[in-house]
Amino acid sequence: MYEKAEQYLKGVLQTHFDPKKLPPVKKWQAERDKLIAERGKLNQRYAELKDEVKQAEQMRKSVYSIIRQEQRERQPRRAQDIDR
Repeated sequence: MYEKAEQYLKGVLQTHFDPKKLPPVKKWQAERDKLIAERGKLNQRYAELKDEVKQAEQMRKSVYSIIRQEQRERQPRRAQDIDR
């Protein structure tokens, strides 16, 4: 039985196996490698942009905090105005 299966598989492979009909594995691997490298670069750029956004958000919060503080200092204090 093993011998018959082996003969059958050899016959099938010889008649149906055509290297020209195989998918272009090397091209796919090259494209995959290129895409992996590109993804690495994009991930690095994403991390850089994420840090820039974080810094910009901190600066925005600081500016608004300073503006609010200046507005509070400009407004007269009601408790002191009433006592006078």
